[in-house]
Amino acid sequence: MSGRSSCDVLVVGNYCHDVLPSAGGGEVHTLGGSAAYISSVFDAAGVDHVVVSVAGEDFAYADRVRYPPRIVPGTRTTRFLADFSQEERVLRVDARSASIPPEDIRLDARVALACGVMGEVTPETLLRMSQHARHVLADAQCLLRVLDDGGRVRNQRLEDTPFAALMGHLHVLKASEEEARALDLDAVRARTCVVITRGRHGCTLLTAKASLELPSSPVEEVDPTGAGDCFLAGFTLGLLRGQSLSKCAELANWFGAQAVTQVGVPHVDVSKLPDVLR
Repeated sequence: MSGRSSCDVLVVGNYCHDVLPSAGGGEVHTLGGSAAYISSVFDAAGVDHVVVSVAGEDFAYADRVRYPPRIVPGTRTTRFLADFSQEERVLRVDARSASIPPEDIRLDARVALACGVMGEVTPETLLRMSQHARHVLADAQCLLRVLDDGGRVRNQRLEDTPFAALMGHLHVLKASEEEARALDLDAVRARTCVVITRGRHGCTLLTAKASLELPSSPVEEVDPTGAGDCFLAGFTLGLLRGQSLSKCAELANWFGAQAVTQVGVPHVDVSKLPDVLR
């Protein structure tokens, strides 16, 4: 980032280590984190972006990312253990990295994405992002996630967090169906656009005055990890093109669908983008 003062998209969130179940009954260790999945879409689409993240001394994937994290001495990188054997996936965390401080946000951007995986984007950092970007989009997981005594990821209610007072600083809040249950949707949609992802059922777009259901792109699901991240990247791509919120959501659905067809960070082929979305 040396010498740069701006970019099209500022991606703020930590990379992590993901331990995912494999088809043969074993497990796959791979690069994870919303920043990695979002970057894969932006790289494929040629979007000018910069990632702001931190990691521990054990970070093993510096050669796989364009923008390596700032290493915080004496800390570990966030590590997720995923279990898809139940109706809803279960995530546990056995290591957690440091937070991203506000002073790490130095570049101006057309769009900034708050895509923390485990509480690393603080309210102060989110405010700093709003001062450096025209639009701020946030993933609800960035605002809601906490750990129970067993290290299992849970969602706290938005109104119980300091982020509840910051909704007016967001252009879009993206939430899964599970995360949406932790939101007072009427209160949040009065202050910002809310997009709820529903997997194979597409997504719901909520504004203060309207509600719109948009269908998904049919694909064969292999691994749901990162679908919401790629969805958010696709939505951002639409904003950069100056498209309406509904068109942004259509584009987001397509990119989100590409993520579930592969295990780990996907290789997205934008040449397969349907003509109607080009």
